[in-house]
Amino acid sequence: MPVVNLRPSLLSRIFPERALDEIIEKLPYLGLDIEGFDKTNDKIKIEFNPNRPDFSSENGIVRALKGILNGELGCPTIQDLHPSSSLIRVDGQLKDVRPIIYGLIAKRDFPINDEELTQLISMQEDLQNGLGRKRKKSSIGLHNYDALTFPLSYKGVSRQIKFMPLDGKKEYSLDNILTDFDVGKKYGHILEKFDIVPILLDSKDNVISFPPIINGNTTKVDLLTSNLFIEVTSVNSKSAKDILSILSFELSDMGFDLYSLMVDSPFYGEIVTPILEPHRIHLDFDYVNKILGLKLTHDEILVCLQRSRCEGLDKGKGQLECIIPSYRIDLFDKVDVSEEVAIGYGIFNLGPLYPATYFPGRKNSQSIIFDKVRDILIGLGFMEIINPNVISKNLVKDVFLEDDHSDKNLVSLGDSKNTEFELLRNSLIPSLIYTFSNNIHEKYPQKLFEIGKTFSTTNNEIRENWSLCVSIAHNTTDYTEIKSNLESFMRYCFNAFVTTPRYDTAYFLPGHSARIFLKDDVIGEIGEIHPQVLDNLNLRTLITIFEFNLSGVVEILKLDQIRIV
Repeated sequence: MPVVNLRPSLLSRIFPERALDEIIEKLPYLGLDIEGFDKTNDKIKIEFNPNRPDFSSENGIVRALKGILNGELGCPTIQDLHPSSSLIRVDGQLKDVRPIIYGLIAKRDFPINDEELTQLISMQEDLQNGLGRKRKKSSIGLHNYDALTFPLSYKGVSRQIKFMPLDGKKEYSLDNILTDFDVGKKYGHILEKFDIVPILLDSKDNVISFPPIINGNTTKVDLLTSNLFIEVTSVNSKSAKDILSILSFELSDMGFDLYSLMVDSPFYGEIVTPILEPHRIHLDFDYVNKILGLKLTHDEILVCLQRSRCEGLDKGKGQLECIIPSYRIDLFDKVDVSEEVAIGYGIFNLGPLYPATYFPGRKNSQSIIFDKVRDILIGLGFMEIINPNVISKNLVKDVFLEDDHSDKNLVSLGDSKNTEFELLRNSLIPSLIYTFSNNIHEKYPQKLFEIGKTFSTTNNEIRENWSLCVSIAHNTTDYTEIKSNLESFMRYCFNAFVTTPRYDTAYFLPGHSARIFLKDDVIGEIGEIHPQVLDNLNLRTLITIFEFNLSGVVEILKLDQIRIV
């Protein structure tokens, strides 16, 4: 999860009538996790959800706090978005490369300070990694406005064009930057299939940006800079709009006056950016109360929305129109609006209630079996972990090394805001090995297990199963050790026996892996993890592992005739 630093001194200065502890206590009710409090260095380390990129700076957090602390109510507004005659012309050669560019100009009478510049650069990276999909979808350029001359030209050029990159001492060709610079090696794959690449030039033919790779040195921002030019290049207009909107409110909170500019595109016509119009969601007042289990009046709901930095309009006949500021890209439907009402009401004001009727119950068969699985594995010296059901494509590729578990066999999330959460896993193995890679400073042996859901597709239908994955990590673990644990577990837990005929896969050490059969049915696999997988995740110890379909075992053994769901 992304992290941002928040200064306690800033909170005390903005909310002088509130005790600092009281302010900090409200942060979790905005969906923020407090990771640490460093009083010496005036920092609170805050973890925020990727679906709230406006929280990637302390100004965004303060903006939300002002609402629930009744400092400012309703939609934040940028009072004066000044028009300007500044223009960016887009070259038709960029149609299939990176055709979209949006921008704005921000001016004030005094230069940016070190804390502001640090926050702005940190926010830039968070937005590029999240909404920008690690620059593949969108990237951001921050420039010294006074060092360039409009109009600008966003055009496609050959890789032999030279310019001086940010912090460079001499000129390099675009091709050199892609092949020799660390930033080129990291992001060059975005442009690898194109002979023509994008650059942004000012009217004096100074290269001010080579998106999405690196800026030019001519417009470097430093602590003497008081006027900024921000550009967002993209392959998706919504992504560019959302990113520039978030940055617009950030710069406005910093005290900058904002100026729009015109983009003249052969693909989309003339566009004035930034685009800051709020969006609207319609729903029933009664729906909000039903979802939250409250009995709020219409006026109370409207005030709650204002405290969440939105606006509400009573349209009559029980209808509510919610007006949402453009930087709140996480709100899509009426459930989201209801959640904002809850935040404005104060989740801390929601008290637990006993049910009107008491229904005595008992554990279902699934819980009983899972508890037995846990008891046996804990008795064998293993520790349980829980991982998310969603993982990244890169982790799957780093672990499986082949097409058996490729993207085509996985369920992709349609609109993920974070590259760490892109796929529904069809195996627990990547998650478990990734856990070991984060535990390299803990002592060995490490013995872990996980009971979790896996997802697969059959004839375009998504199927869910419960799986069990068990693993051992230390310098001498081998196939014999993990198989002994498998056999002991099956005997003690299910009074069943398995066979393990040899079967090789790319992610297991050749000759040291097998399939797991139960009553002539394949239920899983077992083996020693291949050294290449260990190297991909910077692991320096051996790992053995077995995984099987727990739903399938229950069905084969007809345990209490249950079906795990």
